[in-house]
Amino acid sequence: MGRLRIILLLFLFVFTTMYGCSSDEEKKLSHLEKGETYFEKGEYKSAELEFKNAIQIDPNFLDAYIRLGETYLKLGNSQDAFRTYSMVANIDPDNTDAQLKLSTFYFLGKKFEESREKVDAILTKEPDNIEALFLLAGILEQEKNLYEATSILNKILDLDNKQTRAYMGLSRILEQQGNLSKAEKILKQAIDIDIKAIDPHLALFRYYIRKKDHDRAEAEINKTIVLNPQNADLYIALGNFYFSRNEKEKAETAYLKAIDTDPKDIKSYMVIAGFYDTVGRIDKTLTTYKKALDLQPDDIRIKNTIARFYLKNKKMEEAEKYILDILKERPKYYPTRILKGELSILKREFTEAVEIFDQLIKEEPGAATLYYFKGVAHLGKGEPRIAKTAFAKAIELNPKLAVVHYHLGLVYHKKGEKDRAKEELKKALSLDQQFDGADEARQILSNL
Repeated sequence: MGRLRIILLLFLFVFTTMYGCSSDEEKKLSHLEKGETYFEKGEYKSAELEFKNAIQIDPNFLDAYIRLGETYLKLGNSQDAFRTYSMVANIDPDNTDAQLKLSTFYFLGKKFEESREKVDAILTKEPDNIEALFLLAGILEQEKNLYEATSILNKILDLDNKQTRAYMGLSRILEQQGNLSKAEKILKQAIDIDIKAIDPHLALFRYYIRKKDHDRAEAEINKTIVLNPQNADLYIALGNFYFSRNEKEKAETAYLKAIDTDPKDIKSYMVIAGFYDTVGRIDKTLTTYKKALDLQPDDIRIKNTIARFYLKNKKMEEAEKYILDILKERPKYYPTRILKGELSILKREFTEAVEIFDQLIKEEPGAATLYYFKGVAHLGKGEPRIAKTAFAKAIELNPKLAVVHYHLGLVYHKKGEKDRAKEELKKALSLDQQFDGADEARQILSNL
């Protein structure tokens, strides 16, 4: 009887193990499938949850990690996207797509050495990988190694002479070298490869703008719109062009056309909201931002932009609501933590502000604006010596921030160092005539 009981228990264990594993396999695939469905519908938060559920069942589920990374990119969550693709690379070191994405993250963060390391590893295994070659050319161009960058772009064209991005890269390098006629000619070659391709036309449009040939620039963008009338980005480019020339009515018309062309594209709403903000149409600004949020209620970037809008307009209660909502969901979200520090300064909670910016500086020691806000917070605490050190560091990292020179000038003015105050205030106004505090800077200078 005892022997029969043991056999029965063994049978039950094997049965449970086999069918338990089968059930887990089915569950993780079900979560993956649900996540895919949500992703295709644009419901990215729901997709994120499903992919995470799949990973919880199988911590090495590669497909779920890959889709989770794509979801984070859609949500504008670059930090978690980077971590997720790092997991993909750890699980499958030969996953070229993950390694390329990590290299791209490093490149966009101006960490060219780390980006190059990833690219070199890919090209060692796949010397003709075109995406890796484009990244390598970009790194070389950023490092001003234009000869080698040109060589890589030419290699891409040897592999595929219809790669219009390579022509655009070569044109950009020729322009840097002062060979403008050849730069323009190469862009036209790219257009000839595919007359309807948008990027080469936009590159030529921007080339004409840099040359200050505004008539040809306008003609080029309008020609591109005729070829691609359903592309909202082209109307945004046209609107930006008119706005840069202070033709505000034409700019607004172009931006609104972008929305009409693609009413579900949040980019168009964000651009025209930014336009309304710049021209001082506050009600239209907020309404348009909220329309974008209605389209993508989970998009943390839109929420952060609205929080910043409220903060800029000194609506602290409304700003704080959005800030706390974002940080509840994403406690480490860098842009909103900056806003929280700014809000603390406006609320005169200077000790808290100093703590926030000190922590952020530990994470991003090369960010000049963090030292600026740290300096403002220390001024609020009545610590001008520490504030001066912070402002000086901000200027060392970015000498072109007018508002930092202004605040450093204020420190010197209060200390009675007139010559140094005058120097910093003049520098601030030479960089920007309209920064917050410009009128006060002129007033102080008139009395020095």
